[in-house]
Amino acid sequence: MIPTRKDVKASPTKEDIIQRVGSPKSYGVVMRCWHDADDCLPPPGPQLDPLMRQLQQGEVGVSFFPNGIRDILPESNFVLIDRSFQPGDLCKRSIDDVHSGVVTSVEVKARLAHAISGEPVEGWKSVDQFERSTTAEVGDYVLCDDWVGQVIELFDESIIQLAGGQLVRLPELSSRLSVGDKGNDILPPAMGASNNFFMGSSNAPGNVDTVVHVEHTVLAVCWLAINQTLNPAEAQVRRRPQRLWYKEDLSKLTLIKTRSDQDIRVGDKVFLKDATDAPVTVHGQEGDPAGTVTISALTVQETHTTVNVLWQDGMQETLRSTALIPHMNPDEYDCWPGDHVLCRNEDRQCAVVVQYVNASERIASIRYSDTSTELASVLELDPHGTSDLSVEVPHSTLGVRRGDFVFIHPDGATNGLEKPRVPKIGEVEPWVREVPVTAEGHLAGWRREMAEIGAEIATNRGPGRGTEGKVRRPLKQDSWLIWCGEVTGVSTFTIILLDTSSISQSSQLRLDGTAEVTHPNSIVSVYPLERLTKLYDGIEQLEDDGWAGDTSDGDESVDENGDGLWLKDGEGVWRYRLDDADGNEWQETDKNEDGVGDGDEDDGMDVEDDGMDVDDDFGTDFMTVSSHPDTPPPLPEPISAVAPFSAAQKIFDDAEGPVSNSNMDQESNPAGAGADLSPWKRFDILESAPHDHAFYATAPSQPSKNFIGRLTKEYRVLLSSLPESIIVRAYEDRTDLLRSVIIGPDNTPYQDAPFVIDWMLDSNFPHSPPMAHFLSWTNGNGRVNPNLYEEGKVCLSILNTWSGEKSESWSAARSSLLQALVSIQGLVLVKEPWFCEPAYEKLRGTEEGIVNSRLYNEKAYCLSRGFVRRALESPLGGLESDITWWYYTNRRLEKVILDSRALIAKSKLPPGDDDRELAVPRLTGGGIITLERTLSKLQSLLDSHR
Repeated sequence: MIPTRKDVKASPTKEDIIQRVGSPKSYGVVMRCWHDADDCLPPPGPQLDPLMRQLQQGEVGVSFFPNGIRDILPESNFVLIDRSFQPGDLCKRSIDDVHSGVVTSVEVKARLAHAISGEPVEGWKSVDQFERSTTAEVGDYVLCDDWVGQVIELFDESIIQLAGGQLVRLPELSSRLSVGDKGNDILPPAMGASNNFFMGSSNAPGNVDTVVHVEHTVLAVCWLAINQTLNPAEAQVRRRPQRLWYKEDLSKLTLIKTRSDQDIRVGDKVFLKDATDAPVTVHGQEGDPAGTVTISALTVQETHTTVNVLWQDGMQETLRSTALIPHMNPDEYDCWPGDHVLCRNEDRQCAVVVQYVNASERIASIRYSDTSTELASVLELDPHGTSDLSVEVPHSTLGVRRGDFVFIHPDGATNGLEKPRVPKIGEVEPWVREVPVTAEGHLAGWRREMAEIGAEIATNRGPGRGTEGKVRRPLKQDSWLIWCGEVTGVSTFTIILLDTSSISQSSQLRLDGTAEVTHPNSIVSVYPLERLTKLYDGIEQLEDDGWAGDTSDGDESVDENGDGLWLKDGEGVWRYRLDDADGNEWQETDKNEDGVGDGDEDDGMDVEDDGMDVDDDFGTDFMTVSSHPDTPPPLPEPISAVAPFSAAQKIFDDAEGPVSNSNMDQESNPAGAGADLSPWKRFDILESAPHDHAFYATAPSQPSKNFIGRLTKEYRVLLSSLPESIIVRAYEDRTDLLRSVIIGPDNTPYQDAPFVIDWMLDSNFPHSPPMAHFLSWTNGNGRVNPNLYEEGKVCLSILNTWSGEKSESWSAARSSLLQALVSIQGLVLVKEPWFCEPAYEKLRGTEEGIVNSRLYNEKAYCLSRGFVRRALESPLGGLESDITWWYYTNRRLEKVILDSRALIAKSKLPPGDDDRELAVPRLTGGGIITLERTLSKLQSLLDSHR
């Protein structure tokens, strides 16, 4: 039974089907939402598309059908009709719910109408009543000669009915037309009639053309990877197939439709298997050059979607899709039953399989390879493999997910990586990236060739003639199609109903780490993870802004022993796993995969001297600084290797003058009488730079007169104006290096924790900003802050590592080292760091933002307590006495322990009124597990010192 609209209550999200309130026949598809994290600002200037303007809170961009009108309106103007999900999508019951699930399967029913006449088809139709599509669309996978490829472009031959009833053919590259499309701009400007195509519309104003038939006559296919069951001798002779396919050659392609490709949405065109009572229209007249066209295509008018969900706690449920919301911003520690994750704690690091998750307490049941299970904090789990820094595989993931297209390795062979890591292979061919048009606006390269072939086919076509070849669909008897498939499950299970009146179900999951794969011939098999390799989707590669591969086209490398995995071509693009006779592994691939290079620094400043226009005490003269974690840091200029300059102490002496570099005063020192003897000088110059400095191995440059003059001013400001919670150390033998310690501010998740940043001033300083390297001590358990990367990047506009406003960037005249330090403390180590991500700032004050910020703060708090332990167990060079004094003599370690234990005790009590004012008001069970592990180490350090 289809639920009534009054049962449907949810806010619109992208791709929802909605209905305008008070207008029962006005339907639309949501294209943009104000809260989308990936919704970027539109380009400046006037926009032809009405959906391109910036969205205000509570607005959605909607495309209405069938008229195609697009507009931005308040979401309160609409009621939700249906919501689309695909297997593998994440979902929740509500925005503020921390409990989430993964969609395991989807069932869609549709109401249909004839694509041209609009005559409705009675009743709801299910997907299994539709004919399987034999039309290849952009993004579809195809197979040929043991290669898997992806359709990246189409040449269409459409038949258009003019207002007067005449049919004309329209051959066009990438027309993106479909049967039933109407408009007065479908045909290009009149070009004369030749064999009734490229004729152009001569309709009077207001008349519309109608698309009555579309056929893809030429396909451009990018071949991504080869069958992994082949031995090297066979693979060597299977060269990539041709890139353009047409006429008889089309029948050599086998079309693979994944479950997501078969998803039915409003506006799709479908055909019924039993079309006995379905409406049909006939267009054209016998004897006309274009012949007649019979249309049985139907348009999806409305959908009803039901989904099966596997929740984190292992329960399964079948629900109406509108009772769920997409989980768009999952926590970095979110995981679900059957997921392969890395477990990292003080005792060991190993791969485990998640059995179930208590999301509210952030605790998971995990299974080890010896089949034993235990409860663990999710804060100690890495679902993405980012903590496994020893693995240097450019494209690999932990485990597989539903919807992944995978290759199967022969029985007894493996994918070559240590379980649970799975390689991802496939490389976009270089010709795909050719410039699409010339400077004169004409088609270029393969697109021009494709258009010429398509036009020739259309020219030579007679009335009623069809394409000479058709792409084939797999058949069940195609046993040769078991070398690839789609992951349709990550575990097998038996359903046990709790009671007959309840939708909720309990699963006895066999979560052994195997994966269920559905082959193209519909045969379903279960494979161990080590026999699978994922396909790196070509469209995904082209859309991935961070992907930069070698576009050269070389031959495939082969392993003569026959025990390898094809991962590499002759130019380093393909990667091929091979185990040679001596047992050596991996001939590694990508050059400069980490993105490190040797580009020149552009100072971008027109400054004639090195004076900085700031007051020595700085007062309130700080510029506005923004931060963002997505822009990579600038690359430093090469610094020549010359003898170090040792005049730093003279600079210090000149800078000191009458300014006092006093220690912390009595009032700020809980230890009392020992304050005057503390080594906690806010600024000091040591004799030599420590060997563990991040930039120690970088050869220093001979400082210029301008460099020394500017450094004198920087030292003077640091000497007089550093806050008590920041210390900086410079070095006599390396004037280009500094080391700083920033103590986390009160009422932030970073309170009392040390944040160590190493700095280097290149030869172009101050025209180029200082370079910073953050010493992350998270042990691979994730970032402690969105702007402080585990690899050391500090993302901040004043350092030119984030493209903020020009006034926020580094300026030789306006900026200073002190400003950079105080910006990190005041703008990065903040009370709610989750909102430092610009995409999330718009969610401040929303339920989703509140929940995600709370979870992030707990993680940041637990990780930063580990920073205290790391600083005490392995003090960094030049800071030993400072750290010892601050945490032992000054009793900050004792404070950290007492505060943490008080927080744990409070977390076991009901929430209080002060919770909303605190950065970390309470902890989940998983947070307590992680924090107690760290506290036991800190207590041991304190006891040993006493």
